[in-house]
Amino acid sequence: MNLKELVYRTNWCDVKASLINAYPNAERSIEGYELVFSTLSSLIPQKTNMRIFIESVFREGIDKQPFVDVSGKNGTLNRNLSDFQHLGKPQGSEYANSEASFALEMVPWEEWLDMEIDSASQQDYSDSEILAHCLWEMTFFGFDQTTISNQKEELDRRIKELDNMTEEEKKERLIPMEQVLKKIETKLTKPEKLSEVYEES
Repeated sequence: MNLKELVYRTNWCDVKASLINAYPNAERSIEGYELVFSTLSSLIPQKTNMRIFIESVFREGIDKQPFVDVSGKNGTLNRNLSDFQHLGKPQGSEYANSEASFALEMVPWEEWLDMEIDSASQQDYSDSEILAHCLWEMTFFGFDQTTISNQKEELDRRIKELDNMTEEEKKERLIPMEQVLKKIETKLTKPEKLSEVYEES
């Protein structure tokens, strides 16, 4: 079952209840979510091989409680990602041979609609819960595709700017990832100081 089929077999009242139950703050923008739900019914799915995965995640030492994560997978293995070499994971490790997860926040809604929903996700969550979590994820940057597209263009511009920097410019203007991770690790022992990581970066 893909997301478009799921939209057809659910109703807004049930999705709204699931959305507010999972994300109480969503009630403040409920009209926006309803508009997106309505819009999805009129869009034509665009072919993609990405699949939707919804699962409860708990990162020990970081999270106080589990949270629901929505991601996409398309058969790509972690070892085939361009940044795998920087992750410090062995080529033959379980992680290397696992299917990579991708963020979906900036993916066009037409592609979302064509995505098959992972069978385990269908077993773990009701139809309205799946749609609620997907709506939350797909509207992370806004309630219309123009706003989301503008955010993506800005992100792409920044990435291109980084790619075009000389090594000297990178050393002068960027903070090494190891240094950022060390700051975060240090601040995690004092959560009230975590904001300093961002202020100093």
